[in-house]
Amino acid sequence: MDIDVFTKLHQGQWDRLQRLSAQRKLTGREADDLVHLYRQGATHLSYLRSTAPDPALVSQLSLTLAKARGRIASPHDSSWRDLVRFVTLTLPAALYKVRWWSVVTAAACLLFALGVGLFAGANPDTLDRFVDPATQAAYANQAFADYYTEYAHASFTALVWTNNAQIAGLCVATGITGFIPVYVLLQNSFQIGVIAAVMHRQGADAIFYQLILPHGLLELSAVFVAGAAGLRLLWAWLVPGARTRARSLAEEGKTTLIVVVALTVTLLVSGLLEGFVTPSALPWWLKIAVGALACGAFWFVTFGVGRWAVDKGADPGVTAEEAKSVIAVAG
Repeated sequence: MDIDVFTKLHQGQWDRLQRLSAQRKLTGREADDLVHLYRQGATHLSYLRSTAPDPALVSQLSLTLAKARGRIASPHDSSWRDLVRFVTLTLPAALYKVRWWSVVTAAACLLFALGVGLFAGANPDTLDRFVDPATQAAYANQAFADYYTEYAHASFTALVWTNNAQIAGLCVATGITGFIPVYVLLQNSFQIGVIAAVMHRQGADAIFYQLILPHGLLELSAVFVAGAAGLRLLWAWLVPGARTRARSLAEEGKTTLIVVVALTVTLLVSGLLEGFVTPSALPWWLKIAVGALACGAFWFVTFGVGRWAVDKGADPGVTAEEAKSVIAVAG
């Protein structure tokens, strides 16, 4: 199909659709024309995607159709429906699409952290090269616990949320490079292993787990998913499958952005746990139970709700407007 010819043939209809969408008042005839042109435009968009996808033209026509749909439907009702759909379907579907990447990334990082911890714990001289003995004792006896009570609860929540969001954002934003998210994940895992070895050597294992587990289960889950989403974006570019590289990167990029939104909320919850639950006077078993419940809820949304959302037809790589505009056409 010649895109230039197709565009020239239908540009007048698209321009009129755009004018009617921006017009404040419509006559009965104009309202009918708006609906008719919207349906035609949706068919044109579907045809363009299936035969000769042009990113610029598809984006322009999608925007025109979105404005027209907003003019046809009730803006208030539409916005609420879109918000509910985004939260209940699109977000879980995005997490579901990166689920196995997340599991593999989490397993690799935890195994690496475990290996570092066991090696450092079994080789005190090596551990002393990383952290001198005096610092180890001070860290285990006071600094580790003081970290969670140094600031006011709300300020501490904001601090850890910002810090964790930056780490997750770095993994996603640099995912296309491949090596940067791997470096960030391994560095984070290495630090966990070394800290665990220090606390074990100083006989402070109980303090370590009682303070790290209430928020750490959810926090680490979010970081692992961020790294997985970044690496998956690189894979989508390297191995696009039947799609063009541009289309593969565009669709998976949308999924990755939605994952970022989900992780932002997740890290906020983790920050609240770290700011209010971890340093609280609650029994240690109850604090860990709260953290485990939050972590379990996150993975339930990823696997359980996510699968349900995908079965319902949710596709985070395609916007709601694009999904509505996919109409069967004769090829």
